[in-house]
Amino acid sequence: MFLGMNRTLVTVTTAQVRGSELGPESRLPAYAPVRSASAPAVEDGAPPDMVERVARGRLRTPLPYGLMSDYDRGSHQLALPAIELANEQARVTILPTLGGRVWSFVDVRRDRELLYSPPRLRYAAFGLSDAWFAGGIEWNLGSFGHTTMTTRPMHAARIASPNGDGEGVRLWEWERTRDIPFAIDLWLDGACLMASTRLVNLDAEDKPLYWWTNIAVPETDETRVLVPATHAWQTDYRGVLTRVAVPRPDPNGVDVSRPAASTFAADYFFEVSDSPARMVSAFEPDGRGFAQTSTAALRGRKLFLWGRGPGGRRWQEHLGDGGRYAEIQAGVCPTQLEHDLLPANSMLTWTECFTGVDMTAAEVAGDYQAASAAAARAAYREMPPERINALHQQWLETTAEADPGEQLALGSGWGHVELALRSTSSPDGMTFPEVADDSLEMLPLVRGGQVVAQPSSAPLPGVSPRWRRAIAEAAARPDATWWAFYARAVLAHLDGEHDAARADYEGSVQREASAAALRGLAQLSSDIDLVDRMLAQAHEIAPHERRLVTERLSRLLEAGRPQRVLDVLDEVPDDIRQHGRTQLLAAQALADLGETSRALDILRALEVPDLAEGDKTMALLWQRLCPTEPVPEHLDYRMMRDTEATTS
Repeated sequence: MFLGMNRTLVTVTTAQVRGSELGPESRLPAYAPVRSASAPAVEDGAPPDMVERVARGRLRTPLPYGLMSDYDRGSHQLALPAIELANEQARVTILPTLGGRVWSFVDVRRDRELLYSPPRLRYAAFGLSDAWFAGGIEWNLGSFGHTTMTTRPMHAARIASPNGDGEGVRLWEWERTRDIPFAIDLWLDGACLMASTRLVNLDAEDKPLYWWTNIAVPETDETRVLVPATHAWQTDYRGVLTRVAVPRPDPNGVDVSRPAASTFAADYFFEVSDSPARMVSAFEPDGRGFAQTSTAALRGRKLFLWGRGPGGRRWQEHLGDGGRYAEIQAGVCPTQLEHDLLPANSMLTWTECFTGVDMTAAEVAGDYQAASAAAARAAYREMPPERINALHQQWLETTAEADPGEQLALGSGWGHVELALRSTSSPDGMTFPEVADDSLEMLPLVRGGQVVAQPSSAPLPGVSPRWRRAIAEAAARPDATWWAFYARAVLAHLDGEHDAARADYEGSVQREASAAALRGLAQLSSDIDLVDRMLAQAHEIAPHERRLVTERLSRLLEAGRPQRVLDVLDEVPDDIRQHGRTQLLAAQALADLGETSRALDILRALEVPDLAEGDKTMALLWQRLCPTEPVPEHLDYRMMRDTEATTS
């Protein structure tokens, strides 16, 4: 595409992708994180400010977001809404309905795709609200883990490019776990993709701050990741943060700048915080490369590698049907396990540059420190530090808070509701319109009324202090609905006030039996027969909620009732019974009953869509049933560096 005068144009289009379909958001509250919220261990001698940041800010729940767990493993033809940003030198594809993910970045000048996008778009339970997919450039705001925004829409609008070279795209939303509105302006400076980001704290208290830009780059046998650093903080699936030398953390071990050489998955957070100009890059042996650099607010740089062990190989297959990639990242803290603070009534901004780069083959193959220095020089030839700082300042002065132009895509209506709850106006440059989505159900509460909901589908309550006050006031009024009591019960449940939660769940059910309140009571009960009955009743009210069945089966297994698991499976709809997660529970029940042959029949054909990172369940079940046989590759997702990480 040649546009003349190198001016950037923005076009609304579609991206044709094969992959999984994403089901609806669950309306059952998550009372705990998808992944453990406990802080990792930090080695003795770590800087005190790092230790403080590691201990801060971990989310207890993804609420007010629901889990996105009902995706499949199909290979559907998907036409995803997309926005293209293009000039004579670069072409960028953005997916506004999937968190504003940059799905493709073609360097026209070099005639190459710079990012990894998988052959199939596949989901897995890596995100803060479950569903996550690999590929492209993603924007992670909120807390440790992949953002709640991963599979949710963002507002998008046309803007004037800050450098005067045509058009750009503004993405913005209201991140509700932290109550932070944010915006990302994407624009082109020649062949460089620029991303200028603004986080706004509208409240009178400091907030935990987490941001990591995650870039998937293709990995071959010879890919090399280069960062000007002598040390890094390493962590793996044991969760211990340890300072190591790079590129060889173990003097007798592999060179981790070559991701394909490693056996086990690991993160390396490079010590670059004191560098005046920070970058991370990935190169092929012929000198073709990609680099990211930024202004000073993004202090951290990271490499994540899957490794070539059985778990790493299996996960790459699960997430993309065989594509291989590494992740290079940039964040506001030195490591991804930390949370900084966004001060009260403040704004934080930065600008990133993503660009193709070139070195000689000899430079790529050189000593790590020399190769990293050459990579930095190559990156700064494309975008010198003084230029990115000047462009950032120009963006701040001319664009950051300017009203966006034509709306290109709609995000959620939650920003509109949050502003109504505050009785305040939106931050400059971000408009939050009313949107016909779940947020509309909460507007009556914001306006002093009651939420009126169907017992099969209860809106999830907000969890911020403002929402807590609004819910408490609604539940205290004479006209309080079942939903008000249910919402107050959820908040007490989250706070560990189980007697108060139980009383309010019961008060809600007395007004009207709902699936969510019955399930809340079941969560708090240790009487397995009562749990069985309540979850059965809840599923009768909300037959679309597969999690009610899997929670029921899991509780029965934990209570030592495997035969009851099989009895329940005979009663549930066929689509739920055939789901991979349900089949795994069936295999566990059969194993508990000594039905080894039937359990193995399930395992040999099993594929579970909603697997979490590092899941060992299937491998351990196989080892239990066949202790002398290797774990089949399709069941082996183990990532740890211990004896469980190798096949038998």
